[in-house]
Amino acid sequence: MKYIVVMNGCAGSPAPQAQELNGFLRRPGFPGTAGTTLLFHDGGGAALLPLVATGAVILVQVTRYQPEQVLDILEELAPQLAAELYLFFDDPSGRELSVRLGHRLGGAALTGVRGLGLTPEGFRCTKATYGSHVEAAFLLKRRPCCLALAKGCADPVPVAGPGPEVQVDLDRRMAPPAWVEQAETLPGPAPAGLEDAKFILAIGMGAQTRDRAARLAAIADGLGAELGASRPVVMNAWAPMHRLVGVSGAMTRPALCIVAGASGSAAFMAGIQKSRFIVALNTDDQAPMLKCCDVGAVGDCLPILEELVQLLKHGRA
Repeated sequence: MKYIVVMNGCAGSPAPQAQELNGFLRRPGFPGTAGTTLLFHDGGGAALLPLVATGAVILVQVTRYQPEQVLDILEELAPQLAAELYLFFDDPSGRELSVRLGHRLGGAALTGVRGLGLTPEGFRCTKATYGSHVEAAFLLKRRPCCLALAKGCADPVPVAGPGPEVQVDLDRRMAPPAWVEQAETLPGPAPAGLEDAKFILAIGMGAQTRDRAARLAAIADGLGAELGASRPVVMNAWAPMHRLVGVSGAMTRPALCIVAGASGSAAFMAGIQKSRFIVALNTDDQAPMLKCCDVGAVGDCLPILEELVQLLKHGRA
């Protein structure tokens, strides 16, 4: 069965996505047998080739990532590719492209996919629902099937070798419309490095205020830990968005994760569940987080961590 992996190389490095997609493709029972990657890029596409997990690649250079243009190109190439399955990464662009392409091609689409199998009736996909508390199964009968794969659906697998053979190298750069006088692309924040961090201090609403959150961030820096944050903390602008941990942010696997003041929602837990050792600090002795940790303490996280810093400073911990 032919499948297509669609990668957006226009926004930052797609290396983490490529590694997770590679892990998904290597899972036992994956129904694809002949894969091609469609790699969209805005220049330097050859440098991204070692990230691609399939045996062949089609490079498509565009001026910038524009969903309408990408969809037009995918629709144009669909008869030539004759694929039954399209795979995207479940980020904002991947979710949009998967749903809209499925509609354009008269197929099926699903986002947040964590599992995939092929039955005589169609593709059987699983995804987390109801706040990640329930795993639901969906049978998609129409083809092609366009799926956005959820973060954490597979363990990352680095892609070895120089990269696949380039089947087609398309140049689809477009002149800007006459009404555009000037355009500038501003770089996003530098990656937090949470996915590869060995030690993370993840803070929740137990931080209580912006000032206390800043003090916890300083403690993380002093301990040599990467700062992580729950969604409410990020939504309150107490931490940058790229520090978000969970299904909408980083899926981490540190050796040590200290969770300070986070209740332990399912979405947050999905981002830290692969930690080797979890320490939880919370004022609520009934917090779900305290039932999912290796060591827990009931109390205000800030003075506990400040005391830990002092103990470490004097060599008593």
